[in-house]
Amino acid sequence: MNNRQKASIVAVFSAIAILLCGCGHTKKASVKTFALPKCEDFAAGSEWDGVSKPTHDNGSWAQSFAVFDSLKEKAAYYEKRVSPEYTFSLAVHDPENSGPAQIAATWANAVAVSTQGKIKINVGFSGTLSGAMTSLDDMKQGLIDFVWTLPCYFKGYMPLTNVIQNPALALPSGSAASKAMWELYQQSDALQKEYQDDGVALFVCANCTSPISYKGDHEIKSISEIHGNIRSNNGPAQLFVNTINASVFSCPIGEVYNNIQHGIIDYLITDWNGIDSFSLSDKGVLNYYIDTNIGCSAFAMLANNDIWNILDEDLKNDILKASGDYMLNAVGIWDYWEALGRYNAVTRGGNIFKPAFDKELSSAYEEVAKKWIASQKDPALAQKLYDKATEISAKYK
Repeated sequence: MNNRQKASIVAVFSAIAILLCGCGHTKKASVKTFALPKCEDFAAGSEWDGVSKPTHDNGSWAQSFAVFDSLKEKAAYYEKRVSPEYTFSLAVHDPENSGPAQIAATWANAVAVSTQGKIKINVGFSGTLSGAMTSLDDMKQGLIDFVWTLPCYFKGYMPLTNVIQNPALALPSGSAASKAMWELYQQSDALQKEYQDDGVALFVCANCTSPISYKGDHEIKSISEIHGNIRSNNGPAQLFVNTINASVFSCPIGEVYNNIQHGIIDYLITDWNGIDSFSLSDKGVLNYYIDTNIGCSAFAMLANNDIWNILDEDLKNDILKASGDYMLNAVGIWDYWEALGRYNAVTRGGNIFKPAFDKELSSAYEEVAKKWIASQKDPALAQKLYDKATEISAKYK
């Protein structure tokens, strides 16, 4: 039985229950209606001092965490009082205590609040419902209902979305990259079209900045010292590896820890949240971090087409209200995860240093952009998209 059939059966039995009840609904009592909370509803906290451990109450991200807490409380209210009409699954490959997982869980709570408990989303963290490299296909096949995933994990799928990963865009943070990515998605027909065959795109954002990290005994002085196996995501990050004549090493993020320990991976290109969430700054793993940004990879929230089509228009609209523009209220936490990643790296004995070879890096970044544009199916379209991404990114610097 596929998800569409299961959801239809749930709806039928819900209707039967209402008829048998004879009172028009199955709720024991009337329930409150809550507005979706927004960042501006809450006061900003004091700025992080850059030295002590960052907390949820610090300035630039405190409001996003306040939204999270409010949504969690309101969703719990409906959980106790309302029997959902539909229960769906959401696959997340990141661990529950990570930034991406927190954003995904917040979206699930926002859907519960927006639909007044009519839709419940069960979130499977750490790949329990579907693995990092299979989740998109599993969603398309109806094995899971919703997916929160990195398009760059799937070579050939949504290739234009990887435009945000180009390091020459020089995006300064995950929150800035997320705002730029969503604005770019909304303004680009080409970006929107590349999702149509894969599901219903509800939100597209980006993660933290990505340093070049390694296990070593000194600060690198030249780009030529970066060689050997480098683990990175598909897209511009791998083009960067090729540009500096190193070797791309592919493996799921969960396997990076052991591969670095055993000297199989020489360098890593992944974001600060990934470094912290997967304990890659532990002693004996990474200990040097070149403080540059080899791109912010895109995340996307997608719905299975069949599941989406069984919902009535009111429920679809309620989900859309909790997605898209609304989810920009959540992206401030990327800056918290970057701060925490940096803080933990240093307190565990790591060394974050500014590269002495900025000109070499800038030249490589420009070459990456050229290669990325040329590698696309329609280079002229890719150039136009890249130019637009450059224009939008400049607003968030």
